[in-house]
Amino acid sequence: MKRIFQVFAIALFAACLASCDDSTAELGWSAIPASEGIDVMADSCYAMSRTIKADDSITIMTTDCNLGRFTESMGATFESGFITQLNCVENYTLPDSIYGIGDHEWPQWFIDAVGNQDPFYATLNLYFTSFFGDSSNVINIDVFELDNMMEAGSSYYPDVDPSQFCDIKAQPLASQSISAWSYQNNDSIRSLSTYYPNVSIRLPDSFARRILEGYYSSNGKYFKDSRTFMNNLCKGFYIRCSQGDGTVLYIKEAILNVNFKCIETNSYGIQTMASYMAEFPGNSEVMQTNCISWSGLDSRLNDTGFSWIMSPFGLLTEMELPVDEMKKDGSVLNSAQMCLSCAVTPSARFKASVPKYLLLIRKDMAREFFSKNSTVDDIESFVAQYTSKYGTYTYSNIASMVEKIYADRKEWLDSNGKTLDNAGMDAYQEYRKDWNKVLLMPVTPQTDTNGKVLGYRIDLTLHQVKLLGGQNGSPIKIKTVRSKTGSDY
Repeated sequence: MKRIFQVFAIALFAACLASCDDSTAELGWSAIPASEGIDVMADSCYAMSRTIKADDSITIMTTDCNLGRFTESMGATFESGFITQLNCVENYTLPDSIYGIGDHEWPQWFIDAVGNQDPFYATLNLYFTSFFGDSSNVINIDVFELDNMMEAGSSYYPDVDPSQFCDIKAQPLASQSISAWSYQNNDSIRSLSTYYPNVSIRLPDSFARRILEGYYSSNGKYFKDSRTFMNNLCKGFYIRCSQGDGTVLYIKEAILNVNFKCIETNSYGIQTMASYMAEFPGNSEVMQTNCISWSGLDSRLNDTGFSWIMSPFGLLTEMELPVDEMKKDGSVLNSAQMCLSCAVTPSARFKASVPKYLLLIRKDMAREFFSKNSTVDDIESFVAQYTSKYGTYTYSNIASMVEKIYADRKEWLDSNGKTLDNAGMDAYQEYRKDWNKVLLMPVTPQTDTNGKVLGYRIDLTLHQVKLLGGQNGSPIKIKTVRSKTGSDY
């Protein structure tokens, strides 16, 4: 009965602190009668935060891509292109009748049979889930053909240099002005339930001819599989925004379409013109990666009165948790609530939104978390949802994270024959320099058909949030409930 009362008392006391209202932070010390053998104490401590760049040590691979450029009101510019390779279905076949008719060899017969119609042409279609900015704003897109392939099994991160794969100073394969509204598609097409927003870029006819000749000159051998196709015919593309500002497309998939006409003869010997299309998608089944760059971020990095998050892959907020203060006197940390408040930023016609979800994760575990497409465990990683009414993110209880951080250090000290003194703490700091540091980063949940969260990925949409905190700003309050039993004294 005594044990039940102790557990109930701790839980009840922790519940009293489950609010961002500072009124509960001043409850001070409280205790169950000494005869029960356990003290429960409410307290507050403070964490420090700072803004850091999302460099290679914490950036994550992704296959969803961005295309465009946006300069925001304070002068920071986000720019992104992407590299995609092509998927070729194994043993892809094209119609035999295209070999020619009568004395005509491929592709001369097209000129005679088709006249002034395009006998063949190629387009690169970019399908996007949504976009940021003005739908009618026009930007110019360049398409480069890759000279070098990305290697399977290698890691490519969002700040990859495209010049490793093609000559970005050379004349592009194709250039075209586009907008998110895509005036290429009329209203009747957009109204279809099957319509997927896209822009289409016409490639040179010589490119289409090369792909088709590659098939028939090799008797289909170059279409054996993706690797063979890329090695012999097209290694892929680098697509970038070369001019314009104010639009970013969130690209889901790029598809190369090669369209051609041929003459078919039916069973009655009647010849008809037929149209075909060979399709080669660039998607998550092959290598695809962003080429993201930011400029003009120094003012945020030097802003010590607040901390910033600018995504994707721009700025993140790093926090240093006061682990020893939260675990003072060797007590058990039963509850630790942290509420992050957002500061107001200047309004603008087009402004990056506040991220819906913020992941709180131990800094040195971020890469592994995303590489394994993990879900949060509420021990070393937590997710908070933005509350627009109060402008806050609330982590209701990160006590398990603090306990794990504390336990990891103790285990290392014990196994290395060291104690929790200055020398031991310095040694552990050298071994694991980010031992008590966590990151805040925007994420998006990946769910199944029933809405169950299967994992989290980096949120690739444009986000911006200014958080109270910073190295010289208001410290971030963490409300705690600790307990000690008589045996701890």
